[in-house]
Amino acid sequence: MSVVGEFIINKDAGNARLVKQMPRLVALIAANFTQHHVHQTHQPGDANLVAKQLVRDYREHLADLQLIVVGGDGTLHDVVNGLQEMGRGQVPIGYIPTGTGNDFARANHIPLNYQEAAASLTSAVQRDVHVGRVTAKEFDTKYFINNFGIGIDALVVYATNHSRLKNVLNRLKLGSLSYPMHFATALVHQQAFTASWGQKKLDHHDDRAYLCVFTNHPFLGGGVRLIMPADDDRNALHLVIVRKEKWQLIAQALVALIKKKPKLPQIHHYEGAEFHFETEAGEHIQVDGEELQGPLHATFTQVTQRFLLPKN
Repeated sequence: MSVVGEFIINKDAGNARLVKQMPRLVALIAANFTQHHVHQTHQPGDANLVAKQLVRDYREHLADLQLIVVGGDGTLHDVVNGLQEMGRGQVPIGYIPTGTGNDFARANHIPLNYQEAAASLTSAVQRDVHVGRVTAKEFDTKYFINNFGIGIDALVVYATNHSRLKNVLNRLKLGSLSYPMHFATALVHQQAFTASWGQKKLDHHDDRAYLCVFTNHPFLGGGVRLIMPADDDRNALHLVIVRKEKWQLIAQALVALIKKKPKLPQIHHYEGAEFHFETEAGEHIQVDGEELQGPLHATFTQVTQRFLLPKN
């Protein structure tokens, strides 16, 4: 069987050195394919459209198609959404991370160094990975490879995305510092909000919610590792709720999340196949770094997407 590699490359991915090495990286991976083509994206949403068009182009021989994504989690998010919206989650995706957070790569043992990531694709194996799906009254169905957050993490994402410092840090290969640098400001400005949630019905309620995050894996915002009962438990969706307390207790709770010490009264953890969630608050929301705004009335589940992942 002939296999065609379709490269979807974020035009702004990485630094000048990466841009110079891109032809060599493509050639390295392309040796695995009968033929290959390169598509460049220029703005958010482009990768979604490219993925959909490729599904249409290969509709008669979809088994021949493999996508190689070079960019950040946002570019990968767009490709996954494009495939899932077309009902084609079985199309394999290889990933070379060049973004700020690279949480999907961390969670799935993909090298963060783009040269090593490219080399690992030459012997990668196909695996189905759980990704989140959210269906809401306020917007069309969306899919998330990492997490969906309401509250302080979304405020940090908003501040990071609108900061000029982010691009500077990326050029210096210090992009992972973008999130922690805006954390202190978000800690001060984030206010409590009212939220309701549950698995079969909305049987939990809190008028002091501060962080509500649905996640497929333990990583949040550039390598911060959240509490989960088992770090490699990827067969369920996880929900972490943090209550608003005095700022000292909030700081203690957020540090506890990172240090995996969950036994604090202001931290609640749930896991399951489906969640319902509602808030009337106009809070910041982030979906793999994509910005949205509350209110929110949504149902969360998981689907599978096929990826090309390292053997080990």
